[in-house]
Amino acid sequence: MGTRLKSAVALALLGSLNYPCAAGANNFNQSAPKRLVKVLSDHPGAATALTYKQRSEIKAILAEGGGNQRIICTGLSLAGQRESMYRVVLLRAQLVCDFAKTVEPSVKITVKERVIKAEKLNGRVEIISK
Repeated sequence: MGTRLKSAVALALLGSLNYPCAAGANNFNQSAPKRLVKVLSDHPGAATALTYKQRSEIKAILAEGGGNQRIICTGLSLAGQRESMYRVVLLRAQLVCDFAKTVEPSVKITVKERVIKAEKLNGRVEIISK
């Protein structure tokens, strides 16, 4: 092989390492959806309606999630609660997801409940944006 041919091959290889051209090889500009998890601020007393602060937290999560297409709202409660407390916590989670759906109609929502051990999270709603 001549020196010019070797140089040309070396430059071509070097160029392909710096500038990949295979399909999907350069995904630096594509942003993957972020998974965001947030426990919303507490409801006052036995209230189920969303406070202004909670609404702004939900809007912030939706804005930060950008292209995320799923919202999971999970009501958190301690084991051994009265049945009415479980219903209230589930209703709070449903209201959070309903509000998220009004802000971002294209998002898919899921409502869940989870039994926890941390007393400070009792009665609160966790929101996950995927």
